[in-house]
Amino acid sequence: MSTLVSAFVSNVNGRYIDTLTRYYNFGKLLLKSTSPKIIFVDEPMFDLIGDEYDKSNTVIIKISSTDIYLYDYNSHLTNFVVNSTNHSKDTKEFMFTMCNKTEWIKEAILLNYFGTTDFIWVDFGIRHVFKCSDEEFIEKLNNLKYKTCNGVRIGSIWNLDMIHNIDIYKDIMWYFAGGVFGGNANSLLHFSELMKEKCVDIITKSNTIMWEVNIWYLIYIETKDIFDIYNCNHDNSIIDNY
Repeated sequence: MSTLVSAFVSNVNGRYIDTLTRYYNFGKLLLKSTSPKIIFVDEPMFDLIGDEYDKSNTVIIKISSTDIYLYDYNSHLTNFVVNSTNHSKDTKEFMFTMCNKTEWIKEAILLNYFGTTDFIWVDFGIRHVFKCSDEEFIEKLNNLKYKTCNGVRIGSIWNLDMIHNIDIYKDIMWYFAGGVFGGNANSLLHFSELMKEKCVDIITKSNTIMWEVNIWYLIYIETKDIFDIYNCNHDNSIIDNY
């Protein structure tokens, strides 16, 4: 059995004028899933959600963006420049949030309110990439609670054996899809430690940070044996193929 884990932090980028409302409308579908869930949200989203969820299968934990350990390294990021088509979205604060997914997974594992063996991260707003009805989307989330695996299960978009001539510190790399990943508790705890070590190493040595999927690829190159890879894209397959 698996627990779903998600998080939302507001004001980390300026991608949409109505970001909070938009993501609330996506996230409330996640809340309707019958799968056990631990969801971390900041105060604006916490207030929007209110009591609109089933407390028997959902725990919502209020957080602050500054709880993210990467904010302690903000002054080190003197070389932060990413090649983005939307710089109002791809901010340092956005990168901090994306790179903290493994920390929220770790916290959910340590809490383990529902006594499950496995945990699956699902982006709070992942509904926007799905081509199906809301009811079908919720059913896909319901089925995730039955999924387990022996390693870190992550969907791959690009061929992992193909080298792309781009800058891993500045260009987005889609070797992995970042919206869903999971696995058993021990594998994910190990992954979270590797991720934290790699993030701190990049910040202190290169004075930058980038998308979580780029850093996952660096970890994959060094520690392939912990991964359980499946093929997907930014569509229904990100959950259907898990």
